[in-house]
Amino acid sequence: MKLYIVRHGQTWFNVIGRIQGWCDSPLTEKGREQAKKLRLFFDTVSLSAGYYSGSERAGDTLELILHDRNIPIHKDKRFKEVFFGDYEAEYTKTIFPDGVVKPEVFYEHGGENRHDAAQRFLSACKEISKKETGDVLIVSHGSIIRQFLEENSEEFRQLAATKNLTKALVPNCSVSIVEIENENIDVIQLPTVYQ
Repeated sequence: MKLYIVRHGQTWFNVIGRIQGWCDSPLTEKGREQAKKLRLFFDTVSLSAGYYSGSERAGDTLELILHDRNIPIHKDKRFKEVFFGDYEAEYTKTIFPDGVVKPEVFYEHGGENRHDAAQRFLSACKEISKKETGDVLIVSHGSIIRQFLEENSEEFRQLAATKNLTKALVPNCSVSIVEIENENIDVIQLPTVYQ
């Protein structure tokens, strides 16, 4: 089974540089257009279901991609973004004035442990692989996708060591593809933008 893992489209907080974990902001017009363009890619992909994190930005992205496809859609909170604690909705430049984001700082200020977040994401993927009969689209978030890929792909881990910013590693509306069989994970495509 293939899991097509998509980061939501561009949001208002993405544009103005605010940290966006469990807090939410709407898609921008560009974010809506990104999702609509991605629909062309998914028109050629057979899907048995769509999943999203429950956030407005992920749900809207999923709806725009699927458009009028008649497949089951499920909300699963395990696909939520990493919780950034005290720094939710803060400006990134205020917290990291040198531009170097240090994820451990979030955990030190009440945020979620990144490994724990990746494990909840993985548990949802494994459950889906047992439940669904065909390939699945999952719309989630940049930091959680990044952490999941870092823990499951040596190639991505090496790439992440050279780039600090999640938006460079997992762009809005990028598609990562994971094959999952008997709970074994194989990342077969790193985040790719089809625009």
